[in-house]
Amino acid sequence: MNKVLRSFGAALASLLMVLSVSSAMAQDKEATAKDLVDKAIALYDDVGQEKSFDMFNDKSGEFVFDEFYVIVADGEKGTFLTHAINPKLVNNPGLWDLQDVNSKFIIRDMVETGKASPDGGWSNYTWTHPQTKKLAEKKTWVKAHDGKIFMVGYYD
Repeated sequence: MNKVLRSFGAALASLLMVLSVSSAMAQDKEATAKDLVDKAIALYDDVGQEKSFDMFNDKSGEFVFDEFYVIVADGEKGTFLTHAINPKLVNNPGLWDLQDVNSKFIIRDMVETGKASPDGGWSNYTWTHPQTKKLAEKKTWVKAHDGKIFMVGYYD
């Protein structure tokens, strides 16, 4: 009986450790997304739209790393003004009607969240993960600034 209890205790301890590490990783991703949005807004204010947008669109620049990158969208219709990973999405008016597999209007939600939350807010949706090719939840931190929506997301 003691062996069973020890085995169960060891398994439970392992599970708790995995959950703790997983939670810490999620918190790190949240902090990274928020920090990158704040850094992008500070740069935009410092050097202006043209130069900052060039930097946000630079795939090998400081605003693109791991799974993180800055997207800036028009604050009314959600038209992307920057997108380093897929430049074809810039100035594409069709994104306003883009829905995930759950029929959620992704861009509309980001714009609405940004406008409703002056300090920033989360917009979550389901999308195909680029590496695994499986559906996954994507969490995007959005913040409205100067008539635009600044966004950084990650897969959960």
